[in-house]
Amino acid sequence: MRLIKGKKIQLGVVGGGPKSWIGHVHRISSRFDNQYEIVAGVFSRNSKLSKSFGQSLGILKERCYSNFREMAEREAAREDGINVVAIMTPPSSHQIIAEKFIEKNINIISDKPFAGNLDQAKKLYKKIKSNKKIKYALTHNYSAYPMVREAKVLIEKGKIGKIEYVNVEYIQDWSGGTKINVRNAKKKLKWKIDNKIVGASAVLNEIGTHAYHLATYISGLKGEKIFADIKQISKKIKMDDNAQVMINFTNGAKGMFWTSVMAKGGVYGLRIRVFGSKGSLEWVQNDPNYLKLNPDKGAVRYLERGFHNAELSKKFSRIKFGHPEGYLDAFANIYREFADSLKNKSKKRYFYPNEDEGLETAKFINACKVSSKNKRWVKIK
Repeated sequence: MRLIKGKKIQLGVVGGGPKSWIGHVHRISSRFDNQYEIVAGVFSRNSKLSKSFGQSLGILKERCYSNFREMAEREAAREDGINVVAIMTPPSSHQIIAEKFIEKNINIISDKPFAGNLDQAKKLYKKIKSNKKIKYALTHNYSAYPMVREAKVLIEKGKIGKIEYVNVEYIQDWSGGTKINVRNAKKKLKWKIDNKIVGASAVLNEIGTHAYHLATYISGLKGEKIFADIKQISKKIKMDDNAQVMINFTNGAKGMFWTSVMAKGGVYGLRIRVFGSKGSLEWVQNDPNYLKLNPDKGAVRYLERGFHNAELSKKFSRIKFGHPEGYLDAFANIYREFADSLKNKSKKRYFYPNEDEGLETAKFINACKVSSKNKRWVKIK
């Protein structure tokens, strides 16, 4: 859909209804830099609820739709139709929704993971690549923290030498939480414990996809083969809630990932450490404005977002150093960069994740499932 000069990018939304916290995150983040205007949407499978919620957001009644197919058809037919659709539904629906809007030449920003499973991911990837008129962004939001991008570029410049080892830990504790029991699990967790909705793996599609993407994004490496152990630890719900993965990268480097939603007290504990021949880098999400640089010779340094010792981070910061930025700002960085890529025809470098990274994460998750089932090393392919 053609951008209209002088107007904000017209944004439509699929998913993210009244009880969705991620929907709230997307709507806020899209507005950070005054680039988008939310003008259409379908927010629930319940038609009445979808329309009433859309109107509560200030969207015109006739642009609050009952389903995504209706939305795609009618928005594509409008002179002032949407330029971008943001998809924030459960994983297994990402492919079918995205493909409908691709057919109408509407650009896409999708929440992770790329798709519910590898088969869906391959089909969606092919569909995206077949349409040169659209662009696609995937909100692996941790990659958009300023100091994560600072780390990425420092590694590209050889600051810690050749990468030898990558360790990622992403832990949560909701599957065995005190408010969860056998009786209420299905009601409280809903799509997260239904493989038909969440896709190939609950723990991997939910947070394991972030771990692998963050490791490859920062290091610049590509996974070659893995050995995974995926287990159910919680006695309260039936789902895979813990994964330990050993990985070999194509450059010869090794790695280890631990992702769990059963780690008691591990409230969104995300940490990555990258070790090279000249030193290491460490980033922790709970303290996101700092990056630890530990050279093999010399003192440990803490690089601060927006400060003179972290030049690239200034490009992705909104406020001065000393004042923290965080989760919403990272989401907003993806929205801002995507807007710039739509408006500018230049071949400048953009850092937001795309369909290539989406397909790679799907391959990783599939390899983990095969490896864990057969108890052997499996190639990522």
